[in-house]
Amino acid sequence: MSIKLRPYLDMALDFLAKYYEVCVFTAGTQDYADACLDFIDPNREIIKHRLYRQHCVNPCYGVYVKDLRIIKDRELKDIIIVDNSIISFAYQLDNGIPIKAYMRQDGDEELLFMVTFLEEIYSYPDPRNHI
Repeated sequence: MSIKLRPYLDMALDFLAKYYEVCVFTAGTQDYADACLDFIDPNREIIKHRLYRQHCVNPCYGVYVKDLRIIKDRELKDIIIVDNSIISFAYQLDNGIPIKAYMRQDGDEELLFMVTFLEEIYSYPDPRNHI
């Protein structure tokens, strides 16, 4: 398997892990996602939790929604989801930060923008008011 990492991924994860509890919630299958995540974070030191396609809501064929209410031990005000598909966080739009899809573009700096924004809203008691 070949994995093409988005520019600045390592830096973004290292930096954000100092402020946030990092969880990956993917609409991908568990086998595929685990292979990718094990490559990115082999010792599971940064990505603390993993949720997969089977944890998504599937309202219609081919559509996967990441309903954050399945995370029972956290309040919604304490959860932020970053995704390239706004449909993925359709049930909690106030918690969602859209990010451009990565298509291996040269000069992609989307993760730098995301890190800057997440750093700005970190201190807010309820960041949903600022998203």
